[in-house]
Amino acid sequence: MKILWLSNCELTTQPTATTGSWLQAMSAALAERDDVELCNITIGRVKAITRCDCGNIKQWLIPKGHLKNGLPHGEKLNGLLNLIEEIAPDLVHIWGVELFWGLLTARGYIKCPTLLEIQGLRSKCADVWYGGMSLSEVIDSINPREVLLFKRGIVRRQLRERRKGKQEREIIAAHRHISVPSDWVKACIAPHCAEGTAVVQSHLPVRRAFLEAAEWDKPSTKNGVELLTISSAPIPYKGIHVVLKALSLLKQRWPNVRLTIAGDYEQHRKGLKKSGYVRHLLKQIKRLGLEQNVVLPGALSAEQLAERMQQSHAMIHSSFVESYSLALAESMVVGVPNVVAWSGAMPELSTDNRDALFYSPTDYCKCAWLVGRLVEDADLAQRLSSEARSRALMRNATAAVVDHQVDTYRWVLEGNR
Repeated sequence: MKILWLSNCELTTQPTATTGSWLQAMSAALAERDDVELCNITIGRVKAITRCDCGNIKQWLIPKGHLKNGLPHGEKLNGLLNLIEEIAPDLVHIWGVELFWGLLTARGYIKCPTLLEIQGLRSKCADVWYGGMSLSEVIDSINPREVLLFKRGIVRRQLRERRKGKQEREIIAAHRHISVPSDWVKACIAPHCAEGTAVVQSHLPVRRAFLEAAEWDKPSTKNGVELLTISSAPIPYKGIHVVLKALSLLKQRWPNVRLTIAGDYEQHRKGLKKSGYVRHLLKQIKRLGLEQNVVLPGALSAEQLAERMQQSHAMIHSSFVESYSLALAESMVVGVPNVVAWSGAMPELSTDNRDALFYSPTDYCKCAWLVGRLVEDADLAQRLSSEARSRALMRNATAAVVDHQVDTYRWVLEGNR
């Protein structure tokens, strides 16, 4: 089978700390199979369509540009369609509804069999955009830069995400084969699917660094309590402001507690170049007296994250919306005990008090209390760790995940026949 991916991620053999890490893991595994020829088209920093293969995966980067009615126009659209026709795939796998890829099939530009993969829903992110922040906290996140550059501001970005819902609905309604990572996503798209649409559950792989990492063993608290959280971008619905409030309570019990926040939090930006929400977080850290308790290392590679997990007493997953949460899946593979916000699909990956501990997304008191339980109760921490690791290794086994993906491709092709 010749499969063409239309994705938001450039495939590479080099370690990466960007989002879309499941695409890197999936593509590497598919590329090893004899029954799949994989191609990828994505957007890159190029001026014209550029060939940029990744091992034996054929890959093209197309230039980013202005869209007209949701799509590239003129020569850029014609060039993209000619490229797809030249590749002549048996099946097109569209990764996500965030970009315009799904509109190509929705509006009849691509005629071959298509599988639409739902990665996330921007309209659902817009519903919880401010992550339970109070009005005063939202106002504090609006700085002069965001007033001058309104399009980049926290309010404007939320409105833009909400408007994307119209495009999402158009894409979903036009596809007859859709793959979703969770029942939560399946429930969200159900009202917008056309009659007869077939929806299948997708399986996502974790990166090799986590599968090969040593099993978590509870660290000593001699030098303090180590905590970890991951947030791919500084957006309120990721809930980092809630975690900081929980951290201030934990500091009363363990003065040397340290929280590592992995992700791009604009570490290299100065002054007004920092977004309003990041500036709010920095002021919150100072106001709560957490300057010595918070570490912002930037985006970390898979190897670095796995090492941090092994060194941590607990990992906090604070997002107000998740369609799957690969970060939770990867931390379960390593076995670090997880404290998780009850939101989106995260309750599908873990079970409360069996392989994770859950709290309501705004309840920082409960979050802090659960972390404290894990630090103080070694038996509880070890039980959750063992259960999580066992469950994740079974669910995210690479061979089974890739077999399922190939079976899904065959299912789509049979359906179209």
